[in-house]
Amino acid sequence: SDFVESISDVNSFERVELKLYFANEKKDLLVPETREVIHNVNTSLERLVVEQLIAGSQTGASPVLPKDTRILNVSLTDNICYVNLDSTFLNGEVEAADYIPVYALVNSLTELQTVNKVQITVNGSANVAYRNVISLAAPLEPSYDELNPPKKAAGTGREICGKQIKPRRRNNN
Repeated sequence: SDFVESISDVNSFERVELKLYFANEKKDLLVPETREVIHNVNTSLERLVVEQLIAGSQTGASPVLPKDTRILNVSLTDNICYVNLDSTFLNGEVEAADYIPVYALVNSLTELQTVNKVQITVNGSANVAYRNVISLAAPLEPSYDELNPPKKAAGTGREICGKQIKPRRRNNN
């Protein structure tokens, strides 16, 4: 009966709410967008987030990743999400400040309970600097300096108007 149960899970779908970050009109700040997605349970939430970022905003915010970016692999180890994209990520046209595509990925993925840091690779290599500005050599923590500042982060009381915010620590118990 285990075999039959495993077959029935092949096409199981679930509804999830994701918080994704896209670019504002000036393309110099990240704005959060919450969306409900129905997805196959065999697709990891981490991969789903990357797919949704590539698909683009549903509320008119500016794109953060080239539409034709290919996801080569997405995996999770010790709360670090490893995202391997093809070279379109580096070379594709996205009109946005240099940090927007990188931190759209990092901030969106770290909204998941499972992810604290994100390691972005291009064609398997981390020896890359995005637009020759942002090193992808080590896993990145979320940055809230790039957020379009509501006065306070919801429920935390931490100011996020142009002040440095320490990356939040999650209790993984």
